[in-house]
Amino acid sequence: MPGSSELNFNRKQIHYLDSLPDEYLKQAAELYFSSLHEKLVPILGNDERATRVVADSIVSQKGTVAICDNNLVGIIGFQTKDGGFLNPSLKSMIRAYGLFNGLLRLAGLAVLHHPTNADEIYIDGIAVHPGIRGNGIGTHLLGLLESTASKKGIKRISLDVIDTNPKAQALYERLGFVAMKTQSIRPLNLLIKFPFRSVTFMVKDVGSQQTKMERK
Repeated sequence: MPGSSELNFNRKQIHYLDSLPDEYLKQAAELYFSSLHEKLVPILGNDERATRVVADSIVSQKGTVAICDNNLVGIIGFQTKDGGFLNPSLKSMIRAYGLFNGLLRLAGLAVLHHPTNADEIYIDGIAVHPGIRGNGIGTHLLGLLESTASKKGIKRISLDVIDTNPKAQALYERLGFVAMKTQSIRPLNLLIKFPFRSVTFMVKDVGSQQTKMERK
């Protein structure tokens, strides 16, 4: 499904959910992996083992999703202080890659982990079906996550954007995210062949929005 450019799309028929239903687990793994390939392929490879590991690692409660015509068309994977959307186990990594390579890949995934504060939600990744990008699905998902965060007393939403995706950074800036710092990934890219050179950490304050909601 994620690999197809054709999709029967009706904006009015999109259902947004604050967790991932189990029946969409396989679609979520494929869509998420294809959208985050610049980060995941250098670590997991680019064969069926990779999507299988992603599927085995997904924590459904850490995904905000969009469903249209029984297809998963968008997903935000996020992380809180008690864990993230992808939580790979050593057992699944060894089963897929063997002991040595499984340990190496698990260490590589750990590099992508962001230490998250109790008042923070960190976005692991945003994925939208390639056939319907540009229709506001990602923006709507961000809005839903932001609303949920405010209700739970979260003060900020954060994310990283890679230097090869300037359009995404521009979108996040329009949505109120502020670039806090940009870091080179050297010397990490000497060990893991990531196709990008730097990562910009961005933050949006949602605590003030919560206060406004309480005043109304």
